[in-house]
Amino acid sequence: MPLVDHLKEARRRLIFILLGILVGTIVGWFLYPYIFNYMAQPLIDLRERGQVAELNFETVSAAFDLKLRLSMFAGFILTTPWWVYQVWAFVAPALKRREKAYAIIFTVAGAVLFSAGAAVGVWIMPHAVEILTSFAPDSAVMLMKSGMYFSFYMRLVLVFGVSFLIPLAMVGLNQLNILRASTMLKGWRWAVVSAFVFAAVANPLPDPWNMTFQALAMIALYLLAVGISFLHDRRYDRKKAKEEAELDAALARLDAKDKEAES
Repeated sequence: MPLVDHLKEARRRLIFILLGILVGTIVGWFLYPYIFNYMAQPLIDLRERGQVAELNFETVSAAFDLKLRLSMFAGFILTTPWWVYQVWAFVAPALKRREKAYAIIFTVAGAVLFSAGAAVGVWIMPHAVEILTSFAPDSAVMLMKSGMYFSFYMRLVLVFGVSFLIPLAMVGLNQLNILRASTMLKGWRWAVVSAFVFAAVANPLPDPWNMTFQALAMIALYLLAVGISFLHDRRYDRKKAKEEAELDAALARLDAKDKEAES
């Protein structure tokens, strides 16, 4: 496919992604009260323990801006299978018909992995609020900027969700025969260091155990991606060796016929 056609296909898939997220945003708009209450639950728990913690809307338009942002966030989360599929559908024209079936597998796996990562972020958030606000004096009144609180929440969920998609991207590159499992495995030291650095930066909890468990989960996904890639490489190498053997046999037969014709 020429470069111009690739760009047109990328634009088409991007439009599909945006339209899907738009539909999800409309759904999120009507679900906003439930989303708001769920995300604000950590602050409600603080108030139940006797600590004053309130959300502050700084400007007249802050409430509308927050509703729009949370609706878009919900739309992005709800349409995870859709935009993951569109990403793989963009790659699908480069695959054979049998290999295009992998797009369905990648879509399901991508949705599951992203949801799992997002769930980790949701699970961490209440603990982060409890631990980080514990440093405030008992007599303090915490007026949190609503925009900053929900931005922190959404960023935490998205970062964890996207991080869980990295092993899937590795498997995808391997399926396209761009990245071999042996190459992935050679960089295991960098993978381990990167997992712990990412967990340390992304995890807001000062507790080292949460960071360690998160890093170990990412390393396990990395090793799973390497294992799946090894199986693919072995099948690919066998197929390639068989094709080369058949080609050598065909060339040998042609040489034999040429020699017989000369004699």
